Amino acid sequence: MLHTNRSLLQRTASVIGWWTSPDRAPGEAASLAQILETITESAVVGGYAAGIAFGFCPPIKSSTVVGFGQANLETQTAIGGETVFRVGACTRQFVAAAILLLAERGELRLDDGIDIFLPAEADAGRVRVSDLLLADNAAYDLLGRLVEQVTGKSFAGFAADALLAPAGMTASHFSSPTEIIRHRASGYRLAGERAHDFRNAGTGHAAIAADGLYTTAGDLLLWNRALHSGRLVSRGSLDQMIHARAESSPCPALAPFLDRHARGFGLEVGRLFGRRTCWQHGQAPGFDAWLFHFPDDRADLVLLSNTEQGATTILEPMLRAVLRA
Repeated sequence: MLHTNRSLLQRTASVIGWWTSPDRAPGEAASLAQILETITESAVVGGYAAGIAFGFCPPIKSSTVVGFGQANLETQTAIGGETVFRVGACTRQFVAAAILLLAERGELRLDDGIDIFLPAEADAGRVRVSDLLLADNAAYDLLGRLVEQVTGKSFAGFAADALLAPAGMTASHFSSPTEIIRHRASGYRLAGERAHDFRNAGTGHAAIAADGLYTTAGDLLLWNRALHSGRLVSRGSLDQMIHARAESSPCPALAPFLDRHARGFGLEVGRLFGRRTCWQHGQAPGFDAWLFHFPDDRADLVLLSNTEQGATTILEPMLRAVLRA
């Protein structure tokens, strides 16, 4: 069960208070990377997350990937750059890119009815491929099946060859929660909203094309750079992904500083602190993931936690630091 908004705001305020306290390095002497590290560490020190990894890629300069806390509390395995997290709905943009790539190749059209490829869904009426790209996890599960029907491959196999490999994402997998994945973090939740009182979250159910991506902070930075530079899909296809197409209710954690929010194909788009932003938020039992691209700043930010709402706790201070808001 997700934490209440009120409790989340209280925890976020606590983290911001820690960040601005004398316990951290003076802001005047700290680099942006150091500030981001301090904010991230505060969530672990405060007991709001078992572990967090963040990745930040500024324009021109090399990227930073840092982890704090534990990937597994029982074995005391530390979070590192190689730690693999389940990223929930962040999987959707990979599915959208796969669909648009097939459209570029002429193997489908976005205005095709899904019954052309999935006859068993004929009772869905005139539901188009593009309609599913604006819908929920169940729709993305259908899109994954559609990719399999068109390509004759599993969705995981097609996406690995067409997307993960070209992006250089060697640590990423489309998988189910029951498979063995090296360096995978265990997922946790807080019991009764109490800091440091962690419980195993279990695995839950995952549809591979809807929320079945397991990846690292570093690999998600590679994905963002490959996608938004036009190396994976054409510029025209990317424009379709980031074009505001349908109204969408903002996540409460972003609502106070978000405007012009809408949904594109596999991505949320809008303005955070007045800056153009593309993002996706993924949740799964025991995991919390955020992936941002800031076109105006040519920067990318990844926040991954193996605790429910763990990354969301530090969302505001991290965004303020990166965007200097």
